[in-house]
Parts: sequence; structure tokens; C-alpha cells
Amino acid sequence: MALLHDTKTAWSSRYRHIFTLFLISALVVVAGYSYIRQQKRFLMDEKRSELTTIADLKVSQIVQWRKERLIEAASIHSNAMMSHRIKDYLNGVDSSRALEEFRAWMTSLHDLAGYRKVILYSADGDVITAVSDEKRPSDAHYRDQVATAVEKQEIIFSDFHRDDATGVIDIDLVIPIMNPDGNRSRCIAVLALDIDPHTFLYPLIQSWPTASASAETLLVERKGNEVLFLNELRHRKQTALTFRRPITQKNMPATRAALGQEGIFEGIDYRGAEVLSAIRTVPGSPWVMIAKIDAAEIFAPIGGRIWFVAAICIMLIIALVLGVSLWGLSRKQGYLHKLYETELRFNSELKKAELSLLEAQNQLEQRVSERTRELSGANNKLRQEIAERKQVEQLLYDAKKMESIGQLAGGVAHEVRNPLNAILTITEALFREKEIENNPEYEPYIQHIRTQVNRLAQLMNDLLDLGKPIPASSLQPVPLYELCRETLALWKSSSMANNRQAFLTFDQNTETCLVLAESIKLQQVIFNLLENAGHHSSNGSTILLQLSSVDPHHPSPDMAIVRLIDQGSGIPDDKIARVFDPFYSNRKGGTGLGLALVKHFIENMGGSVCIWNNDPPPGCTAEVRILLADKEN
Repeated sequence: MALLHDTKTAWSSRYRHIFTLFLISALVVVAGYSYIRQQKRFLMDEKRSELTTIADLKVSQIVQWRKERLIEAASIHSNAMMSHRIKDYLNGVDSSRALEEFRAWMTSLHDLAGYRKVILYSADGDVITAVSDEKRPSDAHYRDQVATAVEKQEIIFSDFHRDDATGVIDIDLVIPIMNPDGNRSRCIAVLALDIDPHTFLYPLIQSWPTASASAETLLVERKGNEVLFLNELRHRKQTALTFRRPITQKNMPATRAALGQEGIFEGIDYRGAEVLSAIRTVPGSPWVMIAKIDAAEIFAPIGGRIWFVAAICIMLIIALVLGVSLWGLSRKQGYLHKLYETELRFNSELKKAELSLLEAQNQLEQRVSERTRELSGANNKLRQEIAERKQVEQLLYDAKKMESIGQLAGGVAHEVRNPLNAILTITEALFREKEIENNPEYEPYIQHIRTQVNRLAQLMNDLLDLGKPIPASSLQPVPLYELCRETLALWKSSSMANNRQAFLTFDQNTETCLVLAESIKLQQVIFNLLENAGHHSSNGSTILLQLSSVDPHHPSPDMAIVRLIDQGSGIPDDKIARVFDPFYSNRKGGTGLGLALVKHFIENMGGSVCIWNNDPPPGCTAEVRILLADKEN
């Protein structure tokens, strides 16, 4: 029986050894496979970073190139000296010399700036003169752009296109040349600059900073339901502005780019090859930059490593077989010795367990204390969120209240205007009666009736304005300094400005800045604030209209600031929160709509308005923030 038991024990131990050997061999194979996968991920991550860097670099270079062209175009657009010479030429004053000056200036643009054609047109579309690489430059495809530039009085930066006459690819920069005419400018000529993309853009797009057999960068854009390739491809010739692919091929990088996707993607390129690509849009243009490389080239360096890892795995398995065999032999010899060591280790582990239990108890107490602090912090955060939600609910309630007031005010104004017009018409007819007209006895009553009717009419207009939103389509770039200067001059001519001084101050940035607004409404805002300051200022006091730009570190750096500072009596602290409420006024004879209209107009134009008492007194400050207009538009 003992022999049978020993035999069964020997076979059981052998099976365990075989199983252990198989398990360790499997782990070696898995480790080798994991190493190869890790190497592939490393190569992919490295190429992702490289593609992203190259795509971002080329996009930034293209954006800088476009910006330089637009800056040059803007300087030509506002070149007063050239505008006067063109005007002289068109009026027949010293026309021969003016034409020579035009050609010298255009030749410098052609030679130094690298434009392929420089053509000067009149506002009617007739060619005045041209400097070109061609003997007879074609100008047929410029005429529509010239007409558009004259109509809009804006610089046109065209897309890639082929010249119908020569078949060459170019980009047009069409610049209207303006001539000041009183308070407005008119276009008297147009300068067309023909840009050859082969000079800068195509070499920039098609260059790759490192040696590669398959990598390339390309520029595409969406045309309807297709994606159009804008430059020559590395692996296919004669493709610029001719090669197209449908956007239904979702796995193609060019299709993803046409659909507006950005980032790193794996897919199939126009050749059917698996590629890794980085996609970036070019700001300010319909173009999208793609940097890509074949997956086969990415993984080529690890081909030799696979055989090396396989050899290492085989050697490790052989070593494991020998090691497990030796381990089986030594295991029998050390069995009794291990029993003794196990007893000693058990006693040691028992002591360690007691120490661990004590340590665990201490850690539990510490965790309970930390959890208590976390719950306290979460409770404080919850209270803060509840307070913020109540604030948002109050703002929503105020917005709904203003909407209801606006609708009610608009309805009342519409209902009152017609009877009011009838009263005014009948009253004016009565005043022309023979017994009343030119009668000094009735003159005070006539003027009083007219004043009150006009006051009611203005009140109805204010109510209608309070009930109407300002559509976004009516917002246009408005020169802030000129509008404030004109409004201040208008206010100074009113009776409110008597015995009061008003000054306009500004910094260098706001003197030429444009804001996005409806000019009439913005002028009414400034005028209402001036009127409000005048009503609360005593004779001999000073009112300051101050223009400034926002600090770039401010949460809203795209705003211009208008501040109106008076030296009046100020506003009671318990009433300052209500000054923008409709129909609220602490001034005798006031309608309570002036500041309500200010808030309504400014917030509809995307801005904000607030008011506070000066510290130190006297007076108060009204601040208006209004969105800056995009200079490229």
C-alpha cells in the first residue's frame, strides 16, 4: 500500500511539473507577443506625434502666408497716395506720368513680391495697365471678381482655380482701391494679383522633413458630394484640381477631411494602401491639410525584431525545461527541510499578521477621518451648487419677466399709437381754425398739447423698441470712436448740455477698433447714458466719456469698453439693482425706459451693461461692453 501511494504521488508530481512547464512556456510566448505589440504601439505613437507636428507646422505656415498676403492687400486697399494718382489718371490730370508710376509700382510688386500677374482695372472693369509673365495676360476670369470687389468694396482672396485661357493653376487676390469722398469712400479702381501656387504653396505642401518612401502631405477641400485634391500627389501625377473622390468612401483620410473631421486616423488612401494620417483644417479657408504615411513603412523596422524575439522565446523554453527538471530533483531533497522552515515561517507570519492587524486598524481610523472630511467638503460643494442654481433660476425668471414686459409694452404701444396719431391730426386741424390760428391767447395751450403728444409718441416708440429683439443680421462693424464722437457732439447741441462739460478720452487700441453693433441703436445707448448723466449732474460739473480695450487676460478679451463717468448725486445702494428695470425711475418726469432700453439694446447685440457708484464719491459710472468685430470680415 505504501508503495502504491508513493507511485501515485510520483505520477501526480510529474503531471504537475509538465503542467507547470506548459504554463511557463505559454507565458513566455505571450510575453514575446506582447513585446511585439508594444513595439508596434510605440512606433504608431511616434508616427502619430510626427504626423501631428508636420500637419500643424504646415497649417501654421499656410495661415502665416495667407495673413501676409492679406496684410499686403490691406495696405494697398488703404493707399491714399495711389488712390489720388489713379483719380488723377481717370480725370486726365498728368495721365502719362501717372501711368508710368502705376507700372513702376506694379513691376515692383511683380518682381519683389513674386506675383505672376499684376493687372490694374478701372471700376468699370476696363484694364488700365498690366505687368505679367505672359505677353498678353488673359483677364477674362478676373472680371467677375473685379465686379464683386467693386460692389462689396472688400478684398477677395480666391480659391485655387485654373485659368480658362492658359490652363495654369493660380490664386487671385483682388483689391478694391478706395478714394475718400466726404464721409464715405468709393471704389475707383481694382488691382488683381495673380499668385502662382507653384512658387510657395505647392513646394510647402509636398515637402517632407525626413526621408520617407511613402509619406506625403496634401491639401483637399469639399466640392458638393466629392472631395477635390488641390495639389499634385506623390504617387499619382496630373491630379491637381482634377482628381476627385466621393465622400461616401468613409475610410479614406481625404473623405474624413472633407466631412470636417480632425485628428489622427487609420484608413485606406486613394491608392488602396493602409495609411496613418493626421488631419488639420486651415483656418480662414475651405482647405484641409492631410499628412499621411503607409502603415507598411511604419512597421518595417520591427520585421527583424520578430525573428529575434522568436529565437529568444525558444531559448527560454529550452532553459525552462532544464530548469524544471532540476527543480523536480531538488524538490525531493528539500522537502523535509522545507517543513522545518515552514514551521518557523508560520510563527514569523503569525507575528506579522498581528502587526498587520494593528496597522490595518490604524489605517481604518485614518480612512474614516479622511472620509468624514471628504463628506464635509462634498456637503459644502452641494450648498454652493444649490446657491448657484438659485441664482440661475432668478436670472431665468428675470429674463422671462423682461420678455413678458416687452410683449405687453409692444402690444400697448401698437394700440396707443393709432389713437395718438388721430388725436394729433385732429388737434392740428383744430389749431388751423380761423379763430385759433395765430391767436396769442391759445399759443401756450397749443404748444403744451403738441409737447405732450410728442412726448407720448416718443414713449410709444420706446415701448416698441423694448418689445423688439435686434436681429443678428442687422449687426455690422461700426467704428466705435467715430460713433462716440458724433454722439457726444449731438448731445452737446441739446439743452441738457448747458452749463455742463463733457470730454471724450480713448486709448490707442480703441481709436481704430470696430465693434459689432447696429449703429443707430448703439448711438441711442450712448445718448441715453449721456442724458441720464446730465439729469443727475449739477451745473458746472464734468462728464467723462471713456473708451478703452479689455485686458487680454480678462475672461472676455474680445470686448471693447465704453465708460461714462459723472459727478452727480449717485444712486442709493438699495435702488442700484433696479435702475435697469422698465418703468422704474426716481427722477421727476422720467418714464423709466431710458436705461431699460440701454440694457435691452446692448444685450441683444451680445454685450453687457452695468452701473455703480464711484469710490470715492461723487457720481456714478456706467460701463458698456460691446463685441469687437472680426477684422478679416
